[in-house]
Amino acid sequence: MDFFSITSGSSGNCICVGDSDYHVMIDAGISGKRIEDGMNRNGFKTSDMNGILITHEHIDHISGLGVLARRYGIPIYATRKTIDAIAGVKSLGSIDPGLFHPITAGQKFQILEEPPTSRTLDRSEALISIRSTFLMMQLILWHMSSRAERREWVC
Repeated sequence: MDFFSITSGSSGNCICVGDSDYHVMIDAGISGKRIEDGMNRNGFKTSDMNGILITHEHIDHISGLGVLARRYGIPIYATRKTIDAIAGVKSLGSIDPGLFHPITAGQKFQILEEPPTSRTLDRSEALISIRSTFLMMQLILWHMSSRAERREWVC
């Protein structure tokens, strides 16, 4: 399981979690080019992203979202209020509304129903992978809720 930050701070936020078969981006708050460079530097391709989870609509969390959406058609997951706010940000350009998948604070959601795998995992490997992914997502959701508690995220 890989977890890396392309950038984090007031000038932009973009974190990735995953493995060679399945990965998710948390926020896209820098240019598409910087995201591509950061993904490549860490051995991943932006085109292989399974989804983008947006924590909230501040520009330092979404500035590269329009480019990624148009270039790769990556599904975008966010709360309804965040999606509505993103739709009003002109600097992002046009984003296909079909890419947005509303999620509800405090409720479980899935990025993909069944992650693709390039090889068959035995039962113990699969359980370790599932537990690692679950713990990593819990950590990310805890981080999001602690920084944006006054917003609608509740974990």
